[in-house]
Order: sequence, then C-alpha cells, then structure tokens
Amino acid sequence: MLAALALAFQAPAPRDVIAPPEDILASIVRLPDLEACSSISKAAIESLRFVRASSDWQAEFTAHLDGESALTLLSPSAARWRVLAAPAGMPLRDLDARTSQLPQLDLAGDFLPGFVSARRELRVVSSGPWTVRVIASSASDVDVGWALVSDGNAARARAWLQTHGALRGEPAAVVARMESELSLHGLEAWLELEWAGRTSTLRMRDDGLHDDRLAGDGLFGAWLPSEVVGEVVARAHLSGLKPRGARVQRSVPLAFHVHEPKLALDGVAEATRLADGRVELTLGALLLDAPERLQVSAEVWAHGSRGSVPACWVSRIQEPEVDGRRARWRLRFDERWLELAGANGTLELRNVRVQDPDTSSVLASLSSMPVLAPPHAPRAASASLTSAAALLAQATQPVGPFPAFSGERPIQPGLVLTHGYCSTGSIWPAAQFTQPKYAFLDLSANRSHDQFAQLIGSRADLAGFSSFGVVGHSQGGCAALHLFTYYTSGLDHATGGRRIQSLATPYQGRPLASLGFFTCGTNSNLTPSGAATWLAGIPTWARAEVSYWTTSNSGSACNVLASLLLADPEDGTVERSRGQLPGANSMGHVTGWCHTTGMSQPAGYLDATRNAQMNAEAAR
Repeated sequence: MLAALALAFQAPAPRDVIAPPEDILASIVRLPDLEACSSISKAAIESLRFVRASSDWQAEFTAHLDGESALTLLSPSAARWRVLAAPAGMPLRDLDARTSQLPQLDLAGDFLPGFVSARRELRVVSSGPWTVRVIASSASDVDVGWALVSDGNAARARAWLQTHGALRGEPAAVVARMESELSLHGLEAWLELEWAGRTSTLRMRDDGLHDDRLAGDGLFGAWLPSEVVGEVVARAHLSGLKPRGARVQRSVPLAFHVHEPKLALDGVAEATRLADGRVELTLGALLLDAPERLQVSAEVWAHGSRGSVPACWVSRIQEPEVDGRRARWRLRFDERWLELAGANGTLELRNVRVQDPDTSSVLASLSSMPVLAPPHAPRAASASLTSAAALLAQATQPVGPFPAFSGERPIQPGLVLTHGYCSTGSIWPAAQFTQPKYAFLDLSANRSHDQFAQLIGSRADLAGFSSFGVVGHSQGGCAALHLFTYYTSGLDHATGGRRIQSLATPYQGRPLASLGFFTCGTNSNLTPSGAATWLAGIPTWARAEVSYWTTSNSGSACNVLASLLLADPEDGTVERSRGQLPGANSMGHVTGWCHTTGMSQPAGYLDATRNAQMNAEAAR
C-alpha cells in the first residue's frame, strides 16, 4: 500500500550541482584512475555446474593446492553438499572423513541473503592439482554455487575494466595482473564472461596489443567481444608456477555494464546570460537511441588576465529537450563564478561527460568544447563580486519553503532510518530512535544510488516530513548523499545537527558486489570502479554534510568468504579503507562489530551507545 501511495508523489526535483574550482584542481570531480579502483582477490574461483549422475548430481573441477589450503563452497545449499577430493589421478575420498572435521559454516551476508559458505581446511603435503567433486543428493539441492580455493601463498590478483564506460561494439578491454613476492614463471591468464544468458572464455594476452600497455610487462588484457551488451559478470583468472613447480592460481570477479551507443556530442556549447544573474550553457548531441534521463557534467574554464583558469564545475541529472534526432541539455551557474575567476575573454568547457545516472557509466565525453558566446565582461555593479564560499552557500541553500508544505500541511521535522542493498527487514532498533521518525523499507531490492535516493525523498514526503535528517546503513548512506547532492528535498531543510549519518557505508565500493547474477542482482554503484566513478560527481560541500563510522571484527573474521576477497580490517562486507569518504567527517573506527546479523560478531547497527549518539546528534 505504501509503495502504491508513493507513486502519487512527485520524485524530488533535480538541481544544478555546482563545485568550486578547487574541486576541479584537486580532481574531486574528475573521473578516477582506473587501476586505483581495481578489484583484488586472494583465491581461485570456480563456477559449479552440476550434471546428473546415476543417483545424484555432481560438479567436478581441478583445484591447485599448496601447503595450508582451504576449499570454500558458496551457495544456498552449500551446507548439504558432500565433497570428494584427491590428488589428480588418485581415487577420490570423502573430504570431511579425510580431515575428521566438519566444515565451518557462515552466512554470506546482506549482499547474498540466503547464501551459506562452507569452508574446509586442508593441509597439503604434496602440492599440485587436485580433483574435487561436489555432490548434491537431491534435485532440490542443485543450486547456483561457486568454489573458492585458497592456498598458503601470499599472492593476489588485480583486475579492472580499462574504461569508464563500455559501449557495445566499441573497443573495451579487461586487464589483470598477478602480484606476488614469489618468483612466478609461465604466467597465463584467461577471462570468463557471462551476459544475457550467454558465456564466453577468452585468452588474455601480454603482447601490448590488448590495452595491456607493454608486451611482457606482466599485465594481461582481453578485448570484449562486439556482441557483449547489458549487465556483465566477468572473472579474470591468472596462473603461474613457483620455482619448485607448484601452480598458483587466482581469480578476480568483476561486474560492469556495457551500454548500447546512445548519443554523439556536437562538440560545441552555447552560453546565454539570464536575467537572474546566471549563465545558461546549452549542449547538443545527435541521438543514436531513444532519449532518456542522463547526467551531464562539465568544467567551466575562463580566459582572462591570469590565463586559462577553472571557474566552476556544473552537473545536472535531466531529461533532454528533443527535436527529431537532436537533443539539448542545459546547465546553469551563477555568473559571479566567472567574476571570481577574472574572466574577460572566451569560455571553454573541459572534461565534458554524459553518464547513465544508474550505473555512472560514461556514455559520451569530450576533453574540450568551445563555448559560443560574446567575450565575458563583469557586470557594472562590482559589489556583486563575492567569495567562493558565499557563492556555494547560495547555490546549495533551499529555494523557499519545501513545495509540499506551502500552507496546506504542517511543518514537521523528522528522522529517516535507512537500510542498505537487498535488505530483508528493518534493521535499526525502533526503541533507540525518537519520534517523529520513519523507518524506510524497500525489502530485497536492488536499487542504484539514484533510484534509492529518489525513493528516500518521496517516502519522506509521504511520511509528512517538511525537513529530515538521515541515519543510513551501508548503501543507505550513499543514497542519502546522492539525494542531498542532486535533488531538492526535505533533507536540504534539516537543522540542528548532523544532516547525514552513516554506518558501514561502502563509499568506495565493495569487491563482493562483483560476484555475480543472483539474489538481488549486480549493482554497478557498489563495485570498486563504479563507486569511484559515482563519487567523482560528489563535490566537497556535499561530502562535508556526512558523518560516518566504519566497523570491523576484532580477531576472528566476520565470515569466511570475506577473508578471501576483502582486505583487513573489514566487517564481513565493507573494508575499512573503502568505507572512507574523503572530505566528510569520520567519526572513527570501532571493532567488535560485523556488517549484518548472522556473522561471527553482532551487527554494527545494534550498538545501542552509537545509536543513542546518532539519535541525539541528528539534524531534523
């Protein structure tokens, strides 16, 4: 009923997002280095594909084991599977009987609700290939699943997509390399791809011809086939030999979106002075697909006595104006940014980009674009000149009273409590937060930050809040920051404390988001590369309104799976390093808590002391 009612309320109105020249020069609002937001793995990953045997179902693969090794099965049915294993060519034996130990069972976490990881420890005397057979005794236990194989070698693999936006039919490569203190030789790599029900396996090459830099430099690459489109799950596998002959194998999961080509930018912008003291930029493009809502961003550079200097960065999520196959987008900013930059000549746009607001993928870009306009001259009233801080304050302040509360509805401040990705229920203890409050629920859902943000704004409106602060867990923190940055809502009007407070939020992504197509599905905004691209659209003034906590286990891992794909310290889902939001207010790192319930230690959102602090300090 609530979801149906929400449809009757308008989505939050988008606004022009302004960033000062300092954010440009510090690369805050520029696209990130691709390698810096790569994914890392310390294990080999095998997809389990079951076939019918005489009385059961079996999946078989080869695992390379060396010294202290472990085999972890991941599936909703993992706890009920039998595992047989032996060195290649030897008779298979029941692994649990061989080790005389039951497997260690853990819940996978909120990114894979219902999934169980079953870990079996192995001490391998004779290193080498092993045959592993996983057996499901009934058809109901034949389920999607993976096997993760770890060994005693301190080697890891790194992989990334070599573009900020992959378009079908245009060159795009996945690259990967092995990082190890071992002297590995005979390195080789291959890439598995899954998309639209199809699969493909490609050899990755270190020849300098596959976007892999130089031949023989240890970086392997593979071009995506031209037919790949839509959501893609990939695994880059790397393998090498130790000096004594044991093989070391690692697999890096990646998830990304390949878009259909949608537009081609004209390459020229027009500028118009508006009566209200703003400059309007009009950017045009040829549409190659149906028009849709997109995010358009550009750096505004001014030419004057100091040479060419940045004036401001401007961005907006908007529907284009369409005339046949032509489309236009408009961006607006206060003319006084040009005065502060000392502009007295021509204008130029740099690093222009058009992005899909749900994946942050770059659909079109130009490094430079001339602006057709008369040379800029400051207005006669020099008193209009002000500071960048004052201009930002004006650009980000609410415009008048919140429209839904203009006389007909009472002024009602409140607090919104949000869960994260794919949540299966309410998480914040109700008694620890005071009224008026609204517990946001969007159960078992996979939303982009943009979709999530709009839903928070609409639901808060529906709850009757004229202003509100947000306490967000996991992705809920990102969604609140996105709402505050790109839309007008009651969050703008919150006063008296911390506007956005977040706990265990993956502002810089989480590698586990790249694992694959199941449960609630992949989410580009939560992968390391997708998160970094999204974060490049969040100015410092918006980040400064966030107060955030990070958490981790104390001693034992929160779950088995995280220890293979995450770097310590971590909370079973989010690494402390990826939970940082540069430019925001870090409230500290607390140990002894995990990301969600069902892990080795309590969920961080159950910490009554921290909850009392967030409740007391929240803006409303």
